[in-house]
Amino acid sequence: MGQQIGCCSKEEELAEGDGEAPVEQVQEEEDDPKARRKWVLPPNQKLTVMMFGMTGAGKSSLGNLIADSQIFDSGDDTASVTNLDSIMKYEAEDGSLVLLDTIGLGDTEINQEKVVASIRDVALSAPNGVDCLLYVMKNARITDDAIARLIFVTEYLWGDDGLLNLYIVVTNAPRYSKNRKDADDWIQRQVEMNWRFKHIYSIVGNNPNRFIFVDNPDPSSGEPEIEERRETSHQQVYRALCKHPRDAVPPFTQASMTKVAELTKQEREDLDQKEKEVQRLTAEVKQTKKPAKKQDKKAGIVKEPAEPSSHADAELERYLQKAREDMKLAQKAMQVKLDEVKKDSAFQEAAQMQADKATARFAQDFKSGQGDKAQAASRLMSALRQRFSLFSDKGSKEQKAKTTTTTVMEAAVVQKPTEEQIQDILNKIRKSKQEPPAQLFKSLGGWSGAGAISPMVFTKFLLTAVPGVQQAHVGALWWRADTNGDGQVDLQEFKDFFENHVNKAGSD
Repeated sequence: MGQQIGCCSKEEELAEGDGEAPVEQVQEEEDDPKARRKWVLPPNQKLTVMMFGMTGAGKSSLGNLIADSQIFDSGDDTASVTNLDSIMKYEAEDGSLVLLDTIGLGDTEINQEKVVASIRDVALSAPNGVDCLLYVMKNARITDDAIARLIFVTEYLWGDDGLLNLYIVVTNAPRYSKNRKDADDWIQRQVEMNWRFKHIYSIVGNNPNRFIFVDNPDPSSGEPEIEERRETSHQQVYRALCKHPRDAVPPFTQASMTKVAELTKQEREDLDQKEKEVQRLTAEVKQTKKPAKKQDKKAGIVKEPAEPSSHADAELERYLQKAREDMKLAQKAMQVKLDEVKKDSAFQEAAQMQADKATARFAQDFKSGQGDKAQAASRLMSALRQRFSLFSDKGSKEQKAKTTTTTVMEAAVVQKPTEEQIQDILNKIRKSKQEPPAQLFKSLGGWSGAGAISPMVFTKFLLTAVPGVQQAHVGALWWRADTNGDGQVDLQEFKDFFENHVNKAGSD
């Protein structure tokens, strides 16, 4: 069971209790095509997104698309050109996004050392957890190696609690990125035809709205309408990110992340304070600047930058510059601390132990070689065995010693909410219900504003109906309620949630 959640968030405080995060923004500058985007992440919210998938699936190209910059190395369809480190990390300048690429887990030549490095580097890169996991797969045949890698990573290495945060990104899909009906039809055909795809579909709760289709052609390929196609794909991804229910679905975390957060607490708090000061001063400077002259296309007037209008404004600019310098120093201090944690022998041993436990469980479950999944897993097990300590007598003794002596970080085996637990919560909701769903929807404010219930309001409703409900359970129930994946629950979805789930749960 996870940590109990509270009833309030920063988004709610900023919205003065309406529970609606500012996820959909339309900018006003008409001279910049990107400024007309509908889906833009709010600044300073640091949505943490982690990509994983096989080499050649298009992770690097997807990362460049999300970041709006060629920051990730891109290769062709077969060769791995991004295997120097286990993690590549990008942070948006406006603090809206942290993007991670797990290189080692998708490498064509995976081994136990790369698994250990991934555990270590993910923890160091995302100590506060990961909001969205993007499994990147190409619109092509799914291989045994790809499905085995996905099963190992999601169900053994990370623990299937992270499945609530999982989305499937299908690359090289120009037709389906433009036509959602065709995309949904394709999903259903694949489920009926392919056991590998059926498994992928099941781990996102059989929810087609957690599939994202992108075209994303190479900018240098010379293909027609490249910018338009890339922009469509960009907005497809950002729509999912903006709609992700952060108030209902908790970040994916592991014991290693929690430990890094504890060891870097002082540095993180100092950096957070410095970042907030820069944000505050930046906002003040922006308010005091004189409006810039707009470009007159007919007269050919060039847009002039705004300048400080007074001595006080100039002083404010100097304060901002000093704050930025202080923030850079805090960032350096944070990096020094992370390097120190990375070299810590106990932290390294704990990461090794977590990897070894995951591989041991994986091998135990599929050692028979019987069935489609076991046959698909055979090659991966062979690759991991080459450097796996638990498969030798000496390794077993050493691992036993580590298990008894290493107390700094025990790798938690995280389980997603069981169906029995979900049914128990649904039954409690049914017993607590005092009014019809339509009236309850109105009482929760669903008929005002957007005409729907936000993740925050849904969470409050569950906390009221079932005091002490855990955040992982809230996330699981949210995905059952938000059937169209638009980040909110409308009246029909709310009524369906009661009819198909609440009213069918348990009995008095």
